[in-house]
Amino acid sequence: MEKYRMGLLNEIKEIFSKDRKLFLLTNAYYFGLVIVGAIIALIFPQAQSYLLGLTTAGLNSGPLSGISGAYHSGDILYAAAVTFVTNMFMGTILEITIPSLILPIWAPIMGFIRALMWGIMLVVPVPGVLPLGRLLPHYLTLLLEGEGYVVAIFACLRQIKALLNLKSIPAEQRLNAYIGTLADNIKLLIPVAIILAVAAIYEAWEVMFFTGILK
Repeated sequence: MEKYRMGLLNEIKEIFSKDRKLFLLTNAYYFGLVIVGAIIALIFPQAQSYLLGLTTAGLNSGPLSGISGAYHSGDILYAAAVTFVTNMFMGTILEITIPSLILPIWAPIMGFIRALMWGIMLVVPVPGVLPLGRLLPHYLTLLLEGEGYVVAIFACLRQIKALLNLKSIPAEQRLNAYIGTLADNIKLLIPVAIILAVAAIYEAWEVMFFTGILK
């Protein structure tokens, strides 16, 4: 078992090493869009107000109300668990990984939407709503959670790269080569899960602490 775990770890390291440039470009793409979203919020503050209103409604009575309840419980581990499950299974597997197995281009599209919305909503302070004192510690949450999504998107972009390179591979090897890329996508869910777990624990603490839930 230990030998298998080390072998898997080495395979994951090899994936990042082999496509280091693509990984860095994926980071630049995602977090660059967050910055673009922040600029949009500065120019059109009404866009930020609108998206914050939608998010607040979702947390109070919509599909995200369970997360809100977990945070108001004051239990950091419970809130972190709910956050991790939501981000890993809904935010990653259901919204990025599975659709991209069918349509690989879906991952950067979802990344575009999510990063831009984050930038519009969660970077520029709003007096009385999102003061700078609450946003500053949340920037680390955005960085950690965003990096988890970056790895998931990177995995799917490798599928696109593999498809574009199929012509350079002998015909009889093309199917196995692409299946290998799909297998790598699944392997990369391991670092995604680790990053999102760390992000969930930190987010649960920082949200509760800076909103006064933790005494």
